[in-house]
Amino acid sequence: MKRFLLRLLVPLGILLLLALVLDSLFTRVFREGQGTKAQWLMGMHGQRYDVAVIGSSRAWWNIGMPQLDSACGTRSISLANNHFTPAEMLLAMKVFLRNGNSARVLLLQVDHSSLTDEQDGFSSTVYDFVPYLEDTLVYAHLEPRGSEWFWLRNIPYWRYAKYDFKWGVEQAALTALGCRRAPFDSTGSYFSPNDKFYGKAGVPYAPSGHRMGSDLRALFALCESEGIKVLPFTSPYYALEMPEEAIGAPARVLAAEGLRLIDYSDSLPDKRWFNDNKHLNRRGGKRFTAMLARALREEGLCAPY
Repeated sequence: MKRFLLRLLVPLGILLLLALVLDSLFTRVFREGQGTKAQWLMGMHGQRYDVAVIGSSRAWWNIGMPQLDSACGTRSISLANNHFTPAEMLLAMKVFLRNGNSARVLLLQVDHSSLTDEQDGFSSTVYDFVPYLEDTLVYAHLEPRGSEWFWLRNIPYWRYAKYDFKWGVEQAALTALGCRRAPFDSTGSYFSPNDKFYGKAGVPYAPSGHRMGSDLRALFALCESEGIKVLPFTSPYYALEMPEEAIGAPARVLAAEGLRLIDYSDSLPDKRWFNDNKHLNRRGGKRFTAMLARALREEGLCAPY
């Protein structure tokens, strides 16, 4: 029996040791990388900005911070990311401020989807923070929202085994060699290289109750506590096919909270400005960035630090 236990425990001990070593190694490598917005954000410290932009891909794709700065004489940063839900925006803003960064103005992208029940949780983008589960702020934000975060943090190497498509051996090797490039510039801006329209007939709409969720509410409160002026806006759509009730929901929900929405949803009514019904192409992005710059000037918010 003793021999049997040894034969069982020795391999298990070796596997556990290997998992501990690999977990530590991968974590150290990935924390030095720049391939995702989370890595880039976690490495940003003590930066002062006039304007920050946050939201989903409709805020990230094709809003150019350099163009905004040129038009307004400001220093701007894009914290937006693909699929970002209010819970992920809140986490990104917490990290940004905790690291000693600041902004005078936050351009916050909202639309009908960010004010529905489906947006109460996370998207797949939250797993960009997997290498940072030992960070107390990150873990405190994630742990109450699902049991998986406890196991991902405390079982050695499990986080990298489960999400190997994003944080696997290949990605670790590319990161260590400096070959995993970030798909955005130093300001966090990303311009899609695709100028061809490939959209569908309209914008899909999932009927659901519109409301100000707790994460979005917390984001407004956090900015208020830091003296950051929040300007909510909607990005342009092409060929909206949804009920008027849904189209008007963002402005209505924000108005109930005493907030004003800058609504650009129907500001570019021609598909030549779009990649698809929700996302602008490069020409559309430049045109929309000019609109945002004009809004900042009208609000008297272009004066830099």
